[in-house]
Amino acid sequence: MLSLTIAGETTLIQDEQQADAMRTYWQAREAGDQTAALVSVKDEEEAAEAVALLAPATTAAGKLSLVAKERIEEQERQLVGSGFALPPPLFAPGTRVVELGDRNFRVEREQVEALPLFPMAAAALVERIRNERRSDITVKPEELWLQPDGRLCYADGASMNLEARPFQAFCQHLGFGAGAKYLAELCTPELRARNVNAQIKLRSSRPVVLRTRRNDGGRSAFAVVTPTYASVDANEVVTAAMPALADARVELLYEDARLTATALWMPEHVVDLAAGDVFRVGVRLECDDTGRGRIRVTAVVLRNLCLNLIIVAEGDVETTSQVHRGDRERIRAALPVAVEAARSKIGFFLDAWGHARTLKVEPLATFKRWVETREVVVPGERDGDAVVNALVDAWKQEPGDTLADAVNALTRAAHLVPTWNMSVREELERAAGRLVMAVR
Repeated sequence: MLSLTIAGETTLIQDEQQADAMRTYWQAREAGDQTAALVSVKDEEEAAEAVALLAPATTAAGKLSLVAKERIEEQERQLVGSGFALPPPLFAPGTRVVELGDRNFRVEREQVEALPLFPMAAAALVERIRNERRSDITVKPEELWLQPDGRLCYADGASMNLEARPFQAFCQHLGFGAGAKYLAELCTPELRARNVNAQIKLRSSRPVVLRTRRNDGGRSAFAVVTPTYASVDANEVVTAAMPALADARVELLYEDARLTATALWMPEHVVDLAAGDVFRVGVRLECDDTGRGRIRVTAVVLRNLCLNLIIVAEGDVETTSQVHRGDRERIRAALPVAVEAARSKIGFFLDAWGHARTLKVEPLATFKRWVETREVVVPGERDGDAVVNALVDAWKQEPGDTLADAVNALTRAAHLVPTWNMSVREELERAAGRLVMAVR
């Protein structure tokens, strides 16, 4: 069952009328109806709760809102049950924020909605790492020598650049890590090479693994690890997370082979936004392809502590922490499970806010409707059936029966069809954002 609100009036609609409801919703939104909302509900009681959440503010700024107080009490029960520990607000829970707090909430939401969808950002990262053409090379230390220009050579005459970060790891693996800072910062290139090469001859001959990649300067070593290192890199982490996070926006930073990606969700509106409200939730992925950190998956919530939405507290619950050691397949298999577990930790909020993975769809019918109603348009492609077939093919790679799964197929198809260029990808990303928003 669906709850459709237009011009402040709410109607219950059966699931088989979903297509018409979504079309009506979007027409209202485009016409400027700020009350328009479409939410998946189980029954009339849940529909009434949805209507209450979408109602205008009822309490003056700085006053205690009973609506907010009850909501925050239930949030606290859910947070404790999921393992979160957050400080209490600075004011009585449920105290209505002032005008600045409402304004800051709108700014926060605009910033989140301006972020890319998780599948698009993940696909870009996968492509970036694929273009690096990574290769791991196992060598014995005695086969290595460092040139004054910083290139690392090995027995067969091949050489590569040694990036700044792995130089210290290289020294540590060879047993003279304490001198790495001196060698890197205080030695001339010639003296550094002479010292390193002299130390190599004196140290253990245990093999090391050079993790290499291509960049503008040719091939370089971006990490030095032991042969027991189990490589599960950032591209594999985001790929494993993609099905569960398809409807999320994401802050993604990948720098020096280190990844921090936080999939984010926010409600469109909060009735009587107050001190103590959880107003943003997410799933955070962290890894370091140089071997200096674990793969971590964490559920994250942000609580407002004040009346201005300036002082906030972040709580997190870790669902996995994988060391790069042992069976790679075991690590890979653990990742999607951990991401689903992290999402379930914040599932109460996502259900309350009506996000895309709670709405069931029939994929083929959905793709046909999107194309027929021109909700999805591929610039330069006149054959609608070809577009539908491309979406179906993309969906088959990771099938599912929610709107998020269908949107995920849309963003995936943008990268799978070789004749669809960057302008097509950008258009499909915009379409995906609109379609995900349809149930928020």
